[in-house]
Amino acid sequence: MKNFKTKCYVLLGMFAVFNLATAQESNTPEAKIISVSNPSQSHNVQVGDVLTRKIVLEVKPPYQLSQETLPLKGTRNNDIELSQISIQQSTSKEGVRYNIDLRYQVFSAAFVPSVLQLPAEKFAITGGPKALSVNLPAWKFWFSPLVPKGMTKAKENMHTQFKPTQIDLELHQNKLVVFASLLILGLLGLVYINADRCWLPLMNGAFAKAHRKMKKLPKNTEGEKQALSYLHQAFNQLHGGNLFANELNGFFSKRPAFVKLRQEIEAFFEQSNQVLFSQKTQSSEQLIADLMALSRRLRDCERGV
Repeated sequence: MKNFKTKCYVLLGMFAVFNLATAQESNTPEAKIISVSNPSQSHNVQVGDVLTRKIVLEVKPPYQLSQETLPLKGTRNNDIELSQISIQQSTSKEGVRYNIDLRYQVFSAAFVPSVLQLPAEKFAITGGPKALSVNLPAWKFWFSPLVPKGMTKAKENMHTQFKPTQIDLELHQNKLVVFASLLILGLLGLVYINADRCWLPLMNGAFAKAHRKMKKLPKNTEGEKQALSYLHQAFNQLHGGNLFANELNGFFSKRPAFVKLRQEIEAFFEQSNQVLFSQKTQSSEQLIADLMALSRRLRDCERGV
């Protein structure tokens, strides 16, 4: 088997050298082959496969490629049929360049591996004082049959049909239920943290109400006083009575969830005294923005998030 493969590669190498030498010999000063692109695979070609060759010719004026002598589409040669031919030309200082694409289809019915070839083509060059031609050499390849020799009845070589193995989906279903539950809980958590609506459970606390009311306030002196009033009302509601700055220790004892905001709450009471009883140092717009941020954090504390 190893010797057979070695002989095959040697033969293919000889084919390539022979093709290159023949192409070079067909060149003339007036017309020459610039490049030849053969199919990338020269083995394991089967019936119905399409093989493409691309040739680039350069012809110097006054010569030109004869269109009448081109190979005809549908021509069959030794089980190889020319299924398509297309030509594109461009002009340059050197002359006219022709890009020729040839598509061949294999129709061999051989039952054993054999060597076939794309046929040699001859391109006539006319228009000058003498008749010229450019020869494209044949290109050899190994044909591989679809079925071995001697197979007469397909039924005898058919495999018994069988049902595909069923996959247990219970484990995947359980995982899907778990992941869907986590997704729903996560979405509810996001809604719970960020929503301002009062129709959700535990969403209608004192600071939640104050935060909603503060959103509608104007950014002026009247609005800042009303914002301070809303927050004080919320503190009073949670404390069970009027809450003053000197009573904050008792408030934190009753509401330990708010201890983490102790500094901000103490700063709020000090700021409230400055706005209500002395000259303030902030603009109304900035003060209301700060109170909105504080009310949001107090609301989250109230919800336990």
